[in-house]
Amino acid sequence: MYFIFEIEFFSDKNYLSNLISAYAKQKQMQVDIIQSRDKIVMVFDKEDDKIESFLNGMEEVLPASLFLGKGKHYFDDEKPVLLPVSKANLPVNIAPCPTCQKEMFDVSSRRYYYPFTSCNHCGTQHPFLDKYPYNRSNTVMKFLTPCYNCKEEANSNALRLDYPLISCIECGIAIRMLDKESEHLALNKGDFRKLFEVSGRAISEGKHVLMKTAHGFRMFFKPTAEYSPATSTILMADANGFNVHLMMVEQEFNALLSIERPLLRVATKSDELKALYGSSVQVKYPDDGMTMLLAREVMTAGLQYISYIECDSSEEADFLVDFDMPINPQEDMKIFINQDKKLFVSGKRILFPAAVQSNKNRVTIAHDLACVKTGKQSVIDSLEVFDSVDTEELYVLKTEDFNGDHSREHRFEQYQASMLSVLAEHHKVGQKAIGVHFDGTLNFLYYNGKQVINAVPAIPFESDNLWEKISTLREGSDRLVGNYKKAYPEVFERLDNLEGDMDIFEVTAIALGLEDESFEGISAEALSFLGKGGLQIDTRVKDNRFDNYAFLTSIMSYQLGDVANNFMCYSIYESFGDYIGEIVPQLIEKSEAKIITLTGETFANQSLYARIQRTLGQHNPLMNKNFPIGKENAVYGALYL
Repeated sequence: MYFIFEIEFFSDKNYLSNLISAYAKQKQMQVDIIQSRDKIVMVFDKEDDKIESFLNGMEEVLPASLFLGKGKHYFDDEKPVLLPVSKANLPVNIAPCPTCQKEMFDVSSRRYYYPFTSCNHCGTQHPFLDKYPYNRSNTVMKFLTPCYNCKEEANSNALRLDYPLISCIECGIAIRMLDKESEHLALNKGDFRKLFEVSGRAISEGKHVLMKTAHGFRMFFKPTAEYSPATSTILMADANGFNVHLMMVEQEFNALLSIERPLLRVATKSDELKALYGSSVQVKYPDDGMTMLLAREVMTAGLQYISYIECDSSEEADFLVDFDMPINPQEDMKIFINQDKKLFVSGKRILFPAAVQSNKNRVTIAHDLACVKTGKQSVIDSLEVFDSVDTEELYVLKTEDFNGDHSREHRFEQYQASMLSVLAEHHKVGQKAIGVHFDGTLNFLYYNGKQVINAVPAIPFESDNLWEKISTLREGSDRLVGNYKKAYPEVFERLDNLEGDMDIFEVTAIALGLEDESFEGISAEALSFLGKGGLQIDTRVKDNRFDNYAFLTSIMSYQLGDVANNFMCYSIYESFGDYIGEIVPQLIEKSEAKIITLTGETFANQSLYARIQRTLGQHNPLMNKNFPIGKENAVYGALYL
């Protein structure tokens, strides 16, 4: 008879199952641990009297995770038969686990206030990787020799057995603080504590601190009415501050406190934060050792939150906190939550590197990511961590500036690979499907089981000579342009002198005068509308094709009618939802396809997502689960082109 404990885990990442295995080894517990596609299963001998104490202790070492679900236990005469996920030795890029955090705040530990504390199952490992395979000689830690205690620990501590990045204050990375007059180097426990203490106090006094973190340079500051850029992120130092300052559902709260530490846009609650950032703000909880230690001292100085902007080392600040070790930071991961649905929107941290199965000897490249065959698996990671490889064929995104000089090089469109990434994740490759790809441009796709066809392409949008294109759109459009020029002369001039390749959302944000001139800015503005039912924004002119100029003309007409910005932004997404809900059923009827896929960052909007659920919910549309719904899914989807 066996006692079986299961935990839902909706990911093929294995850092939690590995952590449980290490903990079991540490406790000398006999247990079989199997991770399948949607759960982690622990199988114990029913007669083992240490099960209860083991599970109770596991609560203290196991972190919260985005991927964790409910747990259950039962007895069975036979061990469960499961197909385990493949394991790969890949560096993670998450927050420190509970055990490592305890060391950082334990004054008796040799890692007290040491910001690079981590173990085999947690921490910011990937930024220190040079190339594969992942071992110390292929990381920047090769320049540092572990001290006697770290060497002993690498042989005896189950959490850090042969850990490539093992280090402590004695043998690890030194950090320093510089102001305009002096430099202070941290070499011991007291120095490390003092450096973060001074940083936290400086921020509380209104100073700006530029800090190198494992995720790149960030400039930290206390936001004020004079300085709180819309592009900045709130770092919540005190978890109690979430309920005071932000309006969140339980799923959002749990996601922010998870070990993955994603970026999330949430509604503001306190008058204090509303005055600084409006109706919504991008927020996160400390995500690496540097920000975690800074947050502790910020709390001590009396603040529940501070803000930061991502920048480079040349940003002007009162203090600089730096270290000499080179790093390769990853773009942070934004997520979107609608009730129990979590979608990864864009970014690389958390999800990459990823191990995937592929029978083809093919390298795919998109958005500075490459999928390269290594042994029986293929690994997706940044281009720079792979040495030159032999491959039978090379697939490169059309917009990628990359010359592989390969005899069998193929170029592909974003929408093609994005659609196939969803079909592959849901094991639907080869079956007819309709796809909607919405990422700045809206395209309706048809997959016939062999190739992706752009069935209803958007009318191309070019932001130069904008007024000429709008004035000739239809009868009366020239009068609209004249009236708009009189009512909004500054905006008119700005739009008359646009440079570069801009998408419709950037131009719309400029027209509406939003501080954040992007899709993100429009989404944030839409969140502040609390009513129901929107205006009908024009989305097409002929042949059911989305027309950017008709859309923009409609926006400007409502502007002249004094429609509030938040109502307008909300209506934009409702109108898109209605349009998509009208076109997709027509394509289903014509093609007899049974499957719908949705891809593109634009779907990460509450108004649009809710409308799509209403118009297409009965068709159960599929979206990415283990990859971003945005551009980064292309490197995976290209394996199936």
